Order: sequence, then structure tokens, then C-alpha cells
Amino acid sequence: MSDILTYLETQLATFDEEPFNAVDSALLAQFCMARGEGIMPRVALGEGAGEEGSAERTTRWRAPFAALRRRLRERRESGRDERAGKAAAAGKAAAVGAASTTSDGADRAEEAQGPTAPTAPVRFADLLRAELFPTMFSGMHATSMTQQLFRMAASPRFRELLIYDHEAAFDEALDMQFAATTFVCPGRFAYVGYRGTDTTLTGWREDFNMAYMVPVPAQDLAVRYLEAVAADRRLPGRLIVGGHSKGGNLAEYAALKVSPAVQERIVHLYNHDGPGFMPGTFTAVDYEPLVGRMTKQVPGDSMVGILMESLMPTEVVQATGRGFEQHTVYRWVVADAEAGPGLRGDAAHVAKPGGAPAIFATLGALPDRTERRAEALATWLASMDGEDRERMVEALFSALKAAGITDAAQLFAGGREWAILRDGVMRAPMADRTTILNALRGLTRAFSDVTAARNNVRRAGKK
Repeated sequence: MSDILTYLETQLATFDEEPFNAVDSALLAQFCMARGEGIMPRVALGEGAGEEGSAERTTRWRAPFAALRRRLRERRESGRDERAGKAAAAGKAAAVGAASTTSDGADRAEEAQGPTAPTAPVRFADLLRAELFPTMFSGMHATSMTQQLFRMAASPRFRELLIYDHEAAFDEALDMQFAATTFVCPGRFAYVGYRGTDTTLTGWREDFNMAYMVPVPAQDLAVRYLEAVAADRRLPGRLIVGGHSKGGNLAEYAALKVSPAVQERIVHLYNHDGPGFMPGTFTAVDYEPLVGRMTKQVPGDSMVGILMESLMPTEVVQATGRGFEQHTVYRWVVADAEAGPGLRGDAAHVAKPGGAPAIFATLGALPDRTERRAEALATWLASMDGEDRERMVEALFSALKAAGITDAAQLFAGGREWAILRDGVMRAPMADRTTILNALRGLTRAFSDVTAARNNVRRAGKK
């Protein structure tokens, strides 16, 4: 059985020798979890534009960068105002600025790239700085990411990629957590990758806000980032856009909302187990410009990628573990392309040295339990209007705070998430407790109704 880290060791073909594939996308999407302040180049501000020889063309080229910077500044200023208002109401001083490293090892917010950040591209080998490892990797897989960095720096397939245009934004008051990085194979393609959710409660809150709000701040920034990167004339014309988890959602949203001129340059869009959108956000017409150039992947026991609505063609990937364990791409099974889709995990081959093409091992369809889960969750969300969903999200995070949770890693450590949530619900204010309990009753009823309906269909089919 092979995984993406084994693939990094054994896939020795360059992108000239073997085309870009979904496994490559998953690796780069995962690497977007690396923090880049001070070591990755920030989004260019139009350096070198003068060589066009036309002030008008230079202005047109710089416009997307200026728009992104302006939006980031507006978001920061709006967050300061909201923090100041909350602090005044509570009689406390406002805490302005990005979160810092915590003493208990919890994830922290990445600081926005400042004006002194480098602008020249770097390679993976340039990031091999041991003194930065304790805080370089966000999310819950820092050890695997450290291994991934070393293997990418050594890999003939990835070591010559150039890292451009890193940007990050974080604001607790606005429930905003965003980061994106562009990886360039000179003369061939630029991979525009969006970061998934880190372990800050702010990042998780923005994810839950997607149930009743569109766009959330990160989705807005994702579109502006893609427009800005597409205007960077240092990059190749061919764009690949992708992300994992929340990053997959941002990639899909940006690719659908970006200008037609940029859409024409997107050779492929990847969404690796990212959630969809509120019903009605997009229609089939919105996806038409990217038909034949989209891939969404979810593991067999998906709990994230099945949420809400997406019209992207979807592959079901084999993965080890169960439930939320399968969400990380480090558990997805890689197989030789020659073995074909549908290969069982216990028969998967390691990609052969020298460049045998590799793909993720897939299933023909979602298992029945996952389909049932997806249908029940859709039914449950449909039973609530936007205000109901917002109240539910507010109550849930109130309960998390009541339980003393300050970082999502605390919630999942030791397999005690349900016990922690139960304690938080019992300690939450009565109104929040009632909201959560009613939501849980609705979810239970949705699962019961879907299971009964499926059993009736199954019995009817046997007659």
C-alpha cells in the first residue's frame, strides 16, 4: 500500500517526463498549510511592469494587486473597529493584531506578509530551517509536513518548483482565516493553492459560517488572490487551481467567480475533500466554462467533502482509517495508473521509481453509510433557514468556549470530542443549550428518516 509520502520518495520523473496529476495536487494543497511569513515571497506589487513600455498597460497589470492589497487593508481595519467595539462594551482593552504562538503548543494565526517580506521566488530547500519548524506548520499534521518538506526538497519532481506570491490574513473579529501560495514549474504551469483550516477556533468558525453566509471573508479574498496571481507576468500562462478541505472550497469558489479571461487559463481545478456551498450559490451554468477541467475527490468515509452543494465531478478515493481520520490526504491510497480505478487498497502498488504514473486508488461509488450520512446532513440543513443555522453556529462555539476549548486540536486530542462537547453544552447559557439540543434532535430525526426511507426502497426492490 502506498501513500503520498511514499509517492514523493518513489516518483522520480520530472513534470517534463510525467504530467501533473491529482496526487501532485494533493501534495501542493497540503503544503499550503506551511506558514510563510518572512521566508516565502509576498504577492508582487507589479515589479517589472515597466518593461511593457506602456503606462496604461502597467496600470492595468498592477490593478489586481492593488485590489487585493486594498481588500486586505479594509478587512484589517474593519476587524480593528469591531474588536474595539467589543472591548468597549466589555470594558476591556482591545487586542489588536494577529495571534501569536501559544505556550501550550496550540496553533496560532499566521501574520500577514509585511512590506519587508521577500519578493524573489524560493525553492523548498530554502525552507529547510530547523529553527522555524516548531511554528512553520499549521494544522494537525506537523510531523508529516516536516517529512513532506524534506522529501519535496530532495525530489527531482518538486525540488525545482519556485514558490511565489504567498499571502495570509487572519482576524478573530471577522471570523477570517485565509492563506494561499503559488508554486511554479517554469515554462509549464503555476499551481495556485489555498490553505485549508488551521486549528484556530477562528478558522473553524469561518468554516461553519459557510452554512449560512456566502461569501465568507476567505472566499472573497480567494477570488481577489487568483485575479492578482493571474496578473503576475512572471508566471506561466497555464494555471492549476486547488486546495484541500476549506482550501478546496476556496479553490472552487475562486475558479467559478474569477473573470472569464482567467478561467480560460485554468487547465484544471482540484477540490480535495472540500465542502460545497449553500444551495443555489452556483448553478450548472457557472460550471460550464470549466467542464472537463475539474476534479473533486472525497474519501470513502468522507465527513467534509459531502457537506452542502457542489456540481464538480467527484471521485471517491480509498483511504485508511475511519470517519474524520480519512480527511487528511496523508491517509489516501496511491496506486499505479496502470492498475486502473477501483483498485482495492490492499492491492495498491507503490509508484515505480523512474516515473510510472500514479493516481489515487478509487472506489466505484460512496459506500452506503456515507451516502446516508450525506443525505441526512443535507436534509437536516435544509430544515433550518439561515437565521436558524446562524443561531446554531453561535451556540456551538459558545459551548466550545464554555468547555474551555481555545484550539481545535484540544477537541480532537484523545478521542474525547463528544465528552468535551457534552460538558460544553451543559455549561453553556440556557438559550444556547436549548438551541444545540434542538439541533441535535433535528439531526437525529434526519438520520432516522433517511435510514427508514432507504430501508423501504431496499425492501420494495426485493419484492
